[in-house]
Amino acid sequence: MKKTFVMFLMATIIFSCKVRPKIDENYVITKFQENADKINLLEYRMQRIDTFAQGGTVWNHTGVALIEKDKNDKVFGFSFYGKRDDIPKEYIYDAGKGFEISKTDKTYKIEPGNFGFIGSPGGQMVHQNIFKLNTNYKKVSLSETENSYLLAFEFENDTVYNFTDQMLVYELNKTDFFPIQIKQTSKQLGNKSVSIAILSDVKTNKNVTHSIQDFKQDIQNYTIIEPEKREPNKLLSKKLPLLELPDLFDEDKIVKVNTSDKLTLIDFWEVWCGPCIASFPKVESLKNKFSSELNVIGIVSEDQENAIKLVKKKGTTFQNLVGNNELEKEFAVNSWPRYFLVDKNGIVEKEYFGFSEQIEKDIVEFVSK
Repeated sequence: MKKTFVMFLMATIIFSCKVRPKIDENYVITKFQENADKINLLEYRMQRIDTFAQGGTVWNHTGVALIEKDKNDKVFGFSFYGKRDDIPKEYIYDAGKGFEISKTDKTYKIEPGNFGFIGSPGGQMVHQNIFKLNTNYKKVSLSETENSYLLAFEFENDTVYNFTDQMLVYELNKTDFFPIQIKQTSKQLGNKSVSIAILSDVKTNKNVTHSIQDFKQDIQNYTIIEPEKREPNKLLSKKLPLLELPDLFDEDKIVKVNTSDKLTLIDFWEVWCGPCIASFPKVESLKNKFSSELNVIGIVSEDQENAIKLVKKKGTTFQNLVGNNELEKEFAVNSWPRYFLVDKNGIVEKEYFGFSEQIEKDIVEFVSK
C-alpha cells in the first residue's frame, strides 16, 4: 500500500512538471498578446510622467481614457476618448476625425485625425502600445516580482531621429497580463528622456460603462467652431528681409544671406523636431541636385551645441545659421520645419509647412523661367 502511494505521488509530481508551462520571455509575450486580443473595450485612469531630453522638463499629468478597437481604422486601429484632469477639454478620435470639445462654452472643433492627435492633452492618456508589443527589438529579458512580470525590450538606435539607448519596460499583472506600468527611456544627443505610464481602475469589455458614441451624442447641441483659415505670410511676394546671422559653427562669423545669384531655400529647424531631422537628407538632395541654381540655408535657434553635433552626424553640408525669437516672429514661424523659397531677385515666393514634393516642383518651375 505504501509503495503504491509513493508511486502515485511520484506520478503526480512528474505529471505536474510536464504540464506546467515554462515561464520565459516568449511565454509572457504570448500571454500578453492573447489577453490583449480578447479586449475590445478598455477604460482606465492613467498617471503619465514625462521627463524631456532638452532641459530636463518634467510633466506629471493624470486623466482617463476609453478605447474601442476598430479594425477598419488605419491610423491607430482603435477609436478613443481622452481627458487630462488639468485641462477643461475632452478629446475624441473616431472614424478618422479628431474632436476637441469644450463643455464650458459648449463648443467643439474637428480636425484631421492623424497620428499627431495622440499628442493632444486627451491623447496623452492613450498609450499606443497598450494592445500590441513592438516586435522590432534586438533583445528582451524577463524578471518578476510577487505579483507582476517585467518585460524589458532593448531596441536598435534610431538613425533618423537620432535616438539611442532605447528601452521599453512593461510591468504586467500576473493575473491577466495587463500592463500595470509602461516605461520608455531613450537618449537623444546624450540627453535622456523618460516616459512612464501608470494604469489603474482598469475595466474591460462588458465592465466598461461608457462609449465613444455616448460622448459624441453629448455634443449634438454644441456649436462647432469652424477652422480658421491660415493667414498668408506677410513676407510672401515681398523682398526678403536682410539676414545677417551667426554661422552655426563659428558664432563670431556673421553671414549675410545673398539671394542675388541663385534661388534660395531657407529651412527653419530645431534639434527637438523629429520631422526636421528626418527631412535633412531630402533637403541635402535638393542642394546637390540643383547645385548651380539653388542655395540652401538652414536656420536653428535653440541648443546650438547639440545642433552642431547633429549636423555633423547627419553629414549635412548646406550652410546653417543661428536664428532667434525675433527672426521667428518676423517670419511667423510657429511650427517646424518651415521652408521659404526665395527667387533670384530676393522675393519670397513660397512658404511650406513641412517638407513636401511640391518644393522640388516649384524649384524646377523657377529654374526653367
